[in-house]
Amino acid sequence: MLWFILPFVTFFILLGVELKWPATIHHQAYRLADWIIHLSGFLIQGFVIPCLGYWLSTEILPHYGPQYQGILPLGVIGCFCLNIFGIDCLYYLQHRAFHQINWLWKWHATHHCAPHLSVWATSRNALLTHTLFIYCWLNPIIGYLCDSPKAFFIGATLTAMLDLFRHANINLAFGRCLNGIFVLPKNHHRHHDSQKPNANYGANWIIWDRLFGTADLEADWPTQYCVTKKTSWSTQLLFPWKG
Repeated sequence: MLWFILPFVTFFILLGVELKWPATIHHQAYRLADWIIHLSGFLIQGFVIPCLGYWLSTEILPHYGPQYQGILPLGVIGCFCLNIFGIDCLYYLQHRAFHQINWLWKWHATHHCAPHLSVWATSRNALLTHTLFIYCWLNPIIGYLCDSPKAFFIGATLTAMLDLFRHANINLAFGRCLNGIFVLPKNHHRHHDSQKPNANYGANWIIWDRLFGTADLEADWPTQYCVTKKTSWSTQLLFPWKG
């Protein structure tokens, strides 16, 4: 069960790297309001949602659907790949919809209000938006159905680590050999470019962007972030209760 702590270890490693060797220097510091949104996101995605997911998969589903536990006979490798590829593809489609459907964009806009991107901004979202992400509610259900739930959730843990990685303000010396396979920090920072944000929607793999024609692997690091009209911090945090 120690693999559950790997995202926290990853966070502190990436934090140290981006403080020591940042890919870009940002002159617009995070304000107190930014820190409130960032930290609330880490609390919800790093603690509240995992606890609710654990409760769903260990208490609710076994009580109401014991006959469905482990009905997907995929084995260790199959269950791992189902998460790391299957859930990732669904996330790509959902993320793209967040950007291209106007009413969905309002739910996602808070994430793109960050004045610059770093590992701290990974979970920046309106409070209710956290509950909409496909992996937050689908992972406990599919993990329950898998005959090797541990392998499935190891895939989910790796995805959480890669989520932190792609938001970090770091540049990889060996990035050229991985470009076009994984979503690297430079690829995801390009997605947050205020001048041209409509590209690189993938999470783990850039292959979905390449397959569906939304990849941009050649762009430089953004000079300006925040792709949406600036709104008050309370609106960003409390949408749609306030908006």
